Amino acid sequence: MSITNLSLKRRPHPLGWLTLLLLCGSVSTMVGCSLMVETGVMLMGRPKIPAAFEEFSKKSLGEKGVKAVVICEAPMGSDSEAAALDQELQAEVSRRFKQHDIQVIDSHKVATWIDDNGGDWGSPEELFEKFTDADFLVLVDVHEFSYLEKDSPGLYRGRSQIEVSVYENNEFDSRIFSNTIDSVYPRQYPEMADRISKHAFRKRYVDQLSTQIARLFYEHRPEETFD
Repeated sequence: MSITNLSLKRRPHPLGWLTLLLLCGSVSTMVGCSLMVETGVMLMGRPKIPAAFEEFSKKSLGEKGVKAVVICEAPMGSDSEAAALDQELQAEVSRRFKQHDIQVIDSHKVATWIDDNGGDWGSPEELFEKFTDADFLVLVDVHEFSYLEKDSPGLYRGRSQIEVSVYENNEFDSRIFSNTIDSVYPRQYPEMADRISKHAFRKRYVDQLSTQIARLFYEHRPEETFD
């Protein structure tokens, strides 16, 4: 099954924005209409961007009774920070799901099960056999991760390439969704090491990545960007 990334379209507010458009139709000048739209943005916020997963699959992790399990795979590293990345992302993505009313299998239970299996979670089929109440598997595969600016020990900049895939229970022989994230943070200028500690910057970057991954599954405001 060939799956490509999506070009997302903004979804208008179901009631507020329709009201604004009707009001604009009754205004005789473009200036007046523009002012009304700007006022609407101030009062209601910009229209939300729909979840990429929902747009593509026509399914929703937020549907009542649906539960997901999150698995993260990260590159092996020699230091403790690299070794902990998969568990950090797993926990943080799960936490953001809960904040947006997406039910998930407890990340600690998942981490314990993986540890008991020698660090190998196996296959989607094996995972669904273990967590029988999970309807979807969200697999976060980190191909690259760094937060130190190359050849510049006094600067921090996060760079990652991550593939997010979804498998549905009873359909674990193929993916139903895939999206690749190429992350650079911050985009404009790297952070100077004398302004923030290495630990604090790394945590901030992991938080940014977790949000960027999780929002593939729930609608969000366009201003929720990553500078």
